[in-house]
Amino acid sequence: MNELITYFPYMIKNTIIELRYNLKQYVWWLAFNLSVIFLSVFLMNLSAPTETDKSRLLFQLSGYLLFFWVAGALYFSSSILSRRGFILNITSLPLYVLINVQIINFLLQFLMSFVFLLVIALSNHIHMAASILGVFYFLVLTYLLLVPVGLTLSLLEYYSRNMKRMTIIILAILMLSVPILWVPTQLPALAVQLLSLNPFYFLVNGFQSSVVLGQVAFYNIPLHLLFICELALMYIWTFYCYRKLKDEINREK
Repeated sequence: MNELITYFPYMIKNTIIELRYNLKQYVWWLAFNLSVIFLSVFLMNLSAPTETDKSRLLFQLSGYLLFFWVAGALYFSSSILSRRGFILNITSLPLYVLINVQIINFLLQFLMSFVFLLVIALSNHIHMAASILGVFYFLVLTYLLLVPVGLTLSLLEYYSRNMKRMTIIILAILMLSVPILWVPTQLPALAVQLLSLNPFYFLVNGFQSSVVLGQVAFYNIPLHLLFICELALMYIWTFYCYRKLKDEINREK
């Protein structure tokens, strides 16, 4: 914990540097998100949508934005190690600090896109019973999960030169397994229960429910306990591998 506090100023500094040197890239991604939201709502309004149609679109778009944060942070985290055996950046910062830089940058894009989505939803009179507590809760959980997963993907680059391709495949599968292109009511109950074992499904669906349905996502306590256990195991395993790999690299020097 003390180490995290020590490196916090450096994390903020590197976040600003990353934004400055890759501003065009982040602006392009933000423009893409805003375009997806605008075009989706525009096309929906062409067909005289019902209240159910509007709520379903808000549900799917909110899930898309959260997934975009996840996908962007994980993809760029997986490419941090530019060459084999390089456990620290030229700034000599720990790898998990650099992972946080990517997570924060895409979090900022997510927040701006989400505010735009809410404005569009309100201007189109889309009904929602948003829970501020629920939204904040699932954002915090998403952040906590991204750290060990991003760190794991970046460490795997030490062993694989095709990590970018693998990450794209993983993210594509992940996108199909979370309710963005579909909604849970379209699937059998057993399929939904199996998908709920996936921590990313839990986060995306919980966030969507918090935006559209309010505090419904809090009712299924066993899923919350399962996620906390998965998160704890992920942190233990990831930081064990991080220290082991770092020691291995130091021995090779």
